[in-house]
Amino acid sequence: MITKENNLYEKYKGYSVEDLLSDEYFIISVTAPTTESEDFWKKIMHDEIIHSDNYHLACYLIDSLSVNSDYISTEEVDRLWNSIRDENDCYVAMKKKKLTRRILLWSLSSVASLFLFLFLYRAYSEESAITAGLLIEDVKAPEAPVTDIHLVLSDNETMALDGQDAEIVYDKEGVAINNKNTKLKKKQVDAHASVVYNQLIVPKGKRSTLVFEDGSKMWVNAGTRVVYPVVFADDKREIYIDGEAYFDISREEDRPFVVKTREFNIDVLGTSFNIMAYEKDIVQHVVLVSGTVKVHAENRDDAVLSSDEMYLSENGVAHVKKVDVSDYISWIDGLYQHKSDHLEIIMKRLSRYYGIEIKCEPDVAHLRFSGKLDLKDDLEVVLRGISRTSPIDYYPENNRYVITNKKNGKPM
Repeated sequence: MITKENNLYEKYKGYSVEDLLSDEYFIISVTAPTTESEDFWKKIMHDEIIHSDNYHLACYLIDSLSVNSDYISTEEVDRLWNSIRDENDCYVAMKKKKLTRRILLWSLSSVASLFLFLFLYRAYSEESAITAGLLIEDVKAPEAPVTDIHLVLSDNETMALDGQDAEIVYDKEGVAINNKNTKLKKKQVDAHASVVYNQLIVPKGKRSTLVFEDGSKMWVNAGTRVVYPVVFADDKREIYIDGEAYFDISREEDRPFVVKTREFNIDVLGTSFNIMAYEKDIVQHVVLVSGTVKVHAENRDDAVLSSDEMYLSENGVAHVKKVDVSDYISWIDGLYQHKSDHLEIIMKRLSRYYGIEIKCEPDVAHLRFSGKLDLKDDLEVVLRGISRTSPIDYYPENNRYVITNKKNGKPM
């Protein structure tokens, strides 16, 4: 049986902060609360009709404006409550309303109040993000592209690292880069450990290894950005990645390791796995070598992986399947194994690994190939080997390589 109360609950299901700030019932509940309204919102939160964070943030914003309820007469409050109840009773036919002019005049009585509102909203949002550990997803990448491996420290100091590979090792005293010790500012680490982040930027054609202060190690492939705290929190170890990396995680029962990407999060304890999650790619995956991981993506069921399983996401559709893990982790040993992969995908990986653009002509892009490539060889040698065993050819053009059908021949 559908009741008025059910209709009202349905109205608020999934409300955002903006939705609440545009709702008369909510605003009056905060500015002129009654026992009835307080009980109503407690039940809304208990039943998880709306997210409690959204409710508390909206309350904070209204309270922060120091709205004085004395401006509203008792008769006016009663009239508004009755009006809101009547409106909610016929919610099914009701469209969501914006803030009325009267509410705007109460809460934003001047331009100064509006600026205060925006300032408080931003300050509270940033504070909430820090508290919840979400700020790591919002750490910005350097605006200018880099050609060398870059380590961006917590004080925005940027260190460019020479060479094709770099080894970065953190411990309680500082960080060693290619076996050279670089001391961090200890007081900064102690004072802001939960909010101070470093970034590792590995451009195309480069690679790196990164050892965290807990002993966990990751092999970072070309074209990858990693964001991580200078010191892990007491209750979890959290990093963010845009790209590809292989992980060997130190097991800590009371401090799980969380890898975040734009599309999904991975929860692990002690395990080894490979993740390929370039933000611009439509195909992303997690391949588990040993242990157990849980992959969580919004609007999807969680996937728990066992050894030799892959979580594959393509164009927003995900599934789990058995794989030969060596095909996906051999790159850390300088090998690239591919089984019935499209030539376009193979060339994209080679382009990232060597840092040289490779373009596939449309008539060969979807050809499938299987084999093993030695990435320690020069790109020219790798392409020559592919062309000798397949119907494709290649030629240099304007600092890139073009892959074409062999029957077409090279341009003169």
